Parts: sequence; C-alpha cells; structure tokens
Amino acid sequence: MKTHRIPDSELDVMLVLWQSETPLRVIDIHNGLRGVRPCSKPAIHTLLDRLAEKGFVKIETVEAAIPYKLISPIVTEEEYRREESDNFITKLCRGSLSTLIATLIDTGKITDDDIDEIARLLDEKKKK
Repeated sequence: MKTHRIPDSELDVMLVLWQSETPLRVIDIHNGLRGVRPCSKPAIHTLLDRLAEKGFVKIETVEAAIPYKLISPIVTEEEYRREESDNFITKLCRGSLSTLIATLIDTGKITDDDIDEIARLLDEKKKK
C-alpha cells in the first residue's frame, strides 16, 4: 500500500491511535497528546480531517443524545514504518541499506546490543 508522508503533527495523532486497540474519540486523542504535543480540540479535528483525506483514518459519527465521532486507523503502524523506511533509504542512502548502517556506525548511533540484534535478524533471514 502506497502511503503519503505525513507531518509530525499528524504522525503524533497516528501514534496515539496505533497505541489503542479500539477506536478513539477526539477527547481520547486530545488526552493522548498531552505532554507530547499540546493541541486544541479544533486543531485535532483539522488534523483528523487531513488524515481522513489521505486515507489514514476512518471517522464514524455515532448518533447519540450528544453525537460524537469515533476514529480508527486505516493504515497500520507497520505499513507506515515500512513505507517511510523505504523512502528514507531510497532518498538519502541511494537505495543502499549498507550506507545507512555505515552512517549509523560512524555517528555512534548503533550500540553493541543493536549490532547483536541486527546480526540475529540477518541470521533468521538467511535461514528462511
């Protein structure tokens, strides 16, 4: 599934949605953003409308004494992570994963534990 890149403000909303196992109300998203990205409820509505236009979320209106909206993700966190990783490697590393890893090693961003985990993942992949 081809996804759009989304700005950090929209990504923060998606992270709140991905953490939940059930659809959320706007107030739930508002509370989930506290401490991360303080945001007014009207601003959250705007972000949700943008995400819906891009096909990231589904917004359902629940008819009740006081109607409310339930928001659920359409794009999964894994789908977005894969697409963004592919874009990053393609654009900044010219499609070379080894260039990315070399850069991370050179900058000291990879720990010994990371190296062990990468080696384990590569071994698993080779066995398949």
